[in-house]
Amino acid sequence: MKNPVDSFAAALRAARARQHLTQRALAEKLHMSVRTIIEIELGRSNPRFETVALLAEELNISLDAIVFPDTATTTVSKTVTDFFAGKSEAEIQKYISLCQQADAFKTDK
Repeated sequence: MKNPVDSFAAALRAARARQHLTQRALAEKLHMSVRTIIEIELGRSNPRFETVALLAEELNISLDAIVFPDTATTTVSKTVTDFFAGKSEAEIQKYISLCQQADAFKTDK
């Protein structure tokens, strides 16, 4: 099993890059020092759980997927849950159908 700290460091780097955030921008957003972000991304730090939770929430990183990579997850991300909150079942099904059509369109090209 891969070290969870190393896995988190890699996931943090990747998620930050996907969102086009610099280490400084992420640190400022979360009121942390840049050095904290750098040390965590390099795997040189054993951050407190509160720090890990803040970073994971901000960057939508699944801690379960990092700590238990071989366990299939059935959890829906907070972003998806928030998006569908308050929508009817019919509206949800429309979005699902639209996504399926978009996927089919991508594979047809």
